[in-house]
Amino acid sequence: MTAAQKKGQQAGSSMVAYQFKRGQCSYTFRVPHLQCCSPKSTTLGASNSTQQEDSFMMQMRLLFDRQTEKLENALRNSTQRLEQLKEYIRTTLGSELQQAQKNIVQNHTTSILQLGTSLLKEIKAQTLKLMDTQAQVRNPMSHTEHRVLEALQTTDKLEKQLEEQRVRLKQLHSSNSDLETRLHTLETDQEAQLVELDDMRQLREELGQQLESLSHISQDLKALNSSRSILYQQQEQLKQSLQLLKRLIEQSPDANVLKFQDCEAVRRFGFHNDGVYTIFLPFLKQFKRVFCVMDPSGGAWTVIQHRENGKVNFDRNWEDYKQGFGDPAGEHWLGNEAVYQLTSSTNYSLRVEMEDGDGSKFYANFEHFKLYSEKQYYRIFLDKDSGVSSRNGLLILKNNKFSTRDADHDNCGCNCSEIMSGGWWFDACGMSNLNGIYYQAGQHRRKIDGIRWDHASSDSVSSLRTSRMMMRPLHN
Repeated sequence: MTAAQKKGQQAGSSMVAYQFKRGQCSYTFRVPHLQCCSPKSTTLGASNSTQQEDSFMMQMRLLFDRQTEKLENALRNSTQRLEQLKEYIRTTLGSELQQAQKNIVQNHTTSILQLGTSLLKEIKAQTLKLMDTQAQVRNPMSHTEHRVLEALQTTDKLEKQLEEQRVRLKQLHSSNSDLETRLHTLETDQEAQLVELDDMRQLREELGQQLESLSHISQDLKALNSSRSILYQQQEQLKQSLQLLKRLIEQSPDANVLKFQDCEAVRRFGFHNDGVYTIFLPFLKQFKRVFCVMDPSGGAWTVIQHRENGKVNFDRNWEDYKQGFGDPAGEHWLGNEAVYQLTSSTNYSLRVEMEDGDGSKFYANFEHFKLYSEKQYYRIFLDKDSGVSSRNGLLILKNNKFSTRDADHDNCGCNCSEIMSGGWWFDACGMSNLNGIYYQAGQHRRKIDGIRWDHASSDSVSSLRTSRMMMRPLHN
């Protein structure tokens, strides 16, 4: 508080009002009235009074400026607080207000949609009922119309058919007279033809007799032609034999008989047709008939076993398999001793040709083949196999001893020859036996004692239709 204000308060209760205007606002200040001192002189008193008023006014203005500055600061602070409060409300409560507005809008929209959906369902139900009613009304009408149309169409067809029948009747009536005329003519012609038929029958009988004579003549001619062909073949074979005999006599005039070691020697001498030939076994000092297969690619095979029809019984004893049996032109076994003698003098290879019950043909080749002596029970030696010589990595025919029902040399505690039938190089009965029982087609499946070469995993115990084992010298 200034000194002037203090003095004003001390002066008394009389107040003086001062009004100021600043911008759009006006301010009124009430201050105490200051009492004037008694002047000692008039001039001095007047000057002092003026000075006091000027000093007071300056103080009041300063006070006003300070108060104004304080009010402006307070207003500015209040404005800042209001802005902060507004920003706080906007940031803090704005998202909640927006979410509340959204919820209100969604709730209002959901209620409107539910109301619209219920109205649509009701409209749809009413529409379906209306369509069902229309269909119920239309179906009997359309069915009746369809039946009426069918009846009309049927009536039209019947009328057309009736008209056609009328036309046909007229035509039949008109042609009836013509048919009667033609019938009389045909009867006359038939009588004439019957007379001719009698003559034709006689001619047919004569022709039948002549045709029968001609058939006998043609049969005689065919027989004559076949005889000529056979004679021609025999003549050709005789020519070849005479030529070979001439060559042999020229080469060795003192030799009286042809002696071939095997079929390869026969081929080299000049025979090139498959058939039965005679070879000579020097160690046995005997001749033996063999069947030779001339290979077009070179070489000749000597057949040591052949099965094709079951005419020969292969359930034989040791001696029969040693000497051989059967006919070389058909089913036969050449003989273990003869094969031993041949393979002991020359290196041979073996080929096994087979055909199953379904007509499928297959083979097995062994580059090296040999039989050991009877002391070693004609043990077989095979090497370098190819074809269907094994199954799942196991050889179908191994290097085993030969066994028959009266000479058991297999690797089984049983007698495989009695179980499997026939003589063979059995292991523990094993996966092969080409000398088993021959079963005809239709009876060959699941026969463990049949002609077997179990190369396939499926249906392996079925009996084969044919088999042929043959050997030839190994070409180095």
